[in-house]
Amino acid sequence: MKMDSKSSSSPEIFPLVLGGLLLVCNIAFTTFTLWVVFRKRAENHEQAQDAARKEEDAANGTGEDGKGKDERFGGMGSKRSSWVFGSRIASKRASSADTFAPKLNNIQEDDAAEEVTIKEEEAIMSWKELSCSYPSKRSGEPNITTLSNVSGHIRYQELVAIMGGSGGGKSTFMDILSGRKTLGNLSGEMSVLGTEMSPSSMDCKNILRNVAAYVPQNEQFFPNQTPEEAVEFAANLKLGRDERGDHVRKSRVREMLDLVGIPVKARTRSIGGTLAGGVVLRGLSGGERKRLALACAFAMKPKLIFLDEITSGLDSENAVVVIDLVKKLCVNMNVAAVVVIHQPSYEVFSHFDRLVMLCKGKCVFSDKLDCIPSFYDEIGRAFPEKYLLPADLLKAASEWKPDPQRVQPNELIKSCGKSALEDIKGRKKPTLGLQFRTVLVRHVMNHYIRNVTNLFARVLIYGLSAVLLGLVFWKIGESPDGQDLQLFQAEAAFGAGLFLTQILFLLPFAQISTFFFDKNLFASESSIGLYPAWIYSLTQVVLETWVMSLCALLQSAIAIPMMSLWNMSISKSASFITMFSVFCVGGAVGNSIVLLTSILSFSQDFAFLLGSANVIFFLAMSGGFVPYPYMESWILWLQWISPIKYSFQAFAWSLLSGTSTAELMDQLELNTPPNVSLNLVILVGIFCLCSACSVVALSRQKEVR
Repeated sequence: MKMDSKSSSSPEIFPLVLGGLLLVCNIAFTTFTLWVVFRKRAENHEQAQDAARKEEDAANGTGEDGKGKDERFGGMGSKRSSWVFGSRIASKRASSADTFAPKLNNIQEDDAAEEVTIKEEEAIMSWKELSCSYPSKRSGEPNITTLSNVSGHIRYQELVAIMGGSGGGKSTFMDILSGRKTLGNLSGEMSVLGTEMSPSSMDCKNILRNVAAYVPQNEQFFPNQTPEEAVEFAANLKLGRDERGDHVRKSRVREMLDLVGIPVKARTRSIGGTLAGGVVLRGLSGGERKRLALACAFAMKPKLIFLDEITSGLDSENAVVVIDLVKKLCVNMNVAAVVVIHQPSYEVFSHFDRLVMLCKGKCVFSDKLDCIPSFYDEIGRAFPEKYLLPADLLKAASEWKPDPQRVQPNELIKSCGKSALEDIKGRKKPTLGLQFRTVLVRHVMNHYIRNVTNLFARVLIYGLSAVLLGLVFWKIGESPDGQDLQLFQAEAAFGAGLFLTQILFLLPFAQISTFFFDKNLFASESSIGLYPAWIYSLTQVVLETWVMSLCALLQSAIAIPMMSLWNMSISKSASFITMFSVFCVGGAVGNSIVLLTSILSFSQDFAFLLGSANVIFFLAMSGGFVPYPYMESWILWLQWISPIKYSFQAFAWSLLSGTSTAELMDQLELNTPPNVSLNLVILVGIFCLCSACSVVALSRQKEVR
């Protein structure tokens, strides 16, 4: 049948409004992104100039960087304590305070309202008979106990070591103390800053989340983030905006980086690491990454800090530097630190004030280091040379047998600091707007601007795909003399449109590695309460919608003219905007499905498998490959859950609506819903549903510890 007439009709309003709104938002967000980029470049240029000035001062012998490494770190290398039992150097804390005081005065002058006079000998945290057990997988067998009746306490400004052999319960004990334990049956008592609680209660976890910071064994940073951005990110989300202005916060961040010894030149360079997808970036050394992790933790102004294997992966010199730095920060910032450490050298071990030694979940020793000789007398073991002491302690612990007559503490030692706890609770919390903006800017810079493979490569691939399909289906929708398409031409154009629709649901699979990287990072950051799940999900939705609008705009600008996919019943501009809105919404739905699949999946391989299976099913039920009239009636109901069906139908209606060839839609049973607008409304609903499910699923993502 040949159509000789040219139809004329009014375009649908909703696709035009939606397409126009997407274009405006695209321009606005692109402008915002460019503003962020230029602002970051200006800040980096300022930092580079500052580094150049310091180098010049150092060359003249007048600058701080002209000092030796030990002096820059507060004299940590030149004033190590010579630890001897019974006579620890009394001036250790005094000398540390003297060297750090000038810099710390600058950092802490805005914290005067929070300072509380507390004596060093008072406990900041205590615990009694902490235990952890798991139900046995075999019925009738007793529970598996990983920690049993551990008691002790930590005093202000103390550096505490947790030691023991593999499987001794160190990680379990640390997770309980830091409020991060999510599995197991917990029992015992705890007291933190004057508040007694059960280790399994939500009050305990919430209080520790407010007053403590945690540094994992493997530091988690965005590889292309800068050290200054990492510290500022943690401070902004924990403390909120500084009321005196952003310049004050930036100044404090730089002073904190000075304290931990991050070189000025390195502060505007990438931290380094492995990007999502496997690209490796060079950046900070292992020791610098550890010190940066400390800067992020102390920038949140905690009262307690927990460090998991902080010296792992470091050489002996850097290990001493890091531990000495932790000790000095604890003393001068009135913070207590707990460190899980496997087998320290004597130089590292000598910096600790207190030791908790575990063996097979039981406490072998929990007291000051000065009491270790008494412990050796108690177990009848010869005291070793001091440089062999750490290794000998581990050996003694492995051979230790519980003494049934050993006296256990009857009461929980009371901790002090309720006023400090109230001050921390009374801090002004960051607004939701600040949290969203902070997370959004970090993702924009690190996932899209600095990660070339994520933004520019994606846009390029969409553009090249459109060019290739445009060449394959060159002028397939062109009609002589501008008349309506003939039926066979419309069917051919449908095939081209189906390929364009497939792109929207297949190319987002390239984001699975990025989504998994973010999911793991979110689990780590959510455990310390930096931001809620919906902020991360909303950030992803906004950014991916922006990227998809860029890709859809490029795809439309290339494919529509090359394939001549114009609706002849309306103007070309209206036809273009309608088709653009279809591609953009379809791409956003494809991204939201991939995001939800990534969150629900336990591995990237499974996410690829599950996602590809979904897309195959959605394509089969789209009505594009096999028309619905040729399918069995009992299977047709599955078409209603296929988002590709609605994307393909929206494309078909945008091409034929108002033309005499629209009868093809009835013949192929592509007439439900019967226009572009309703198909777009359903797609928007699917997008909102997937986004909401992503928020719920992400909020349930927790570190399993």
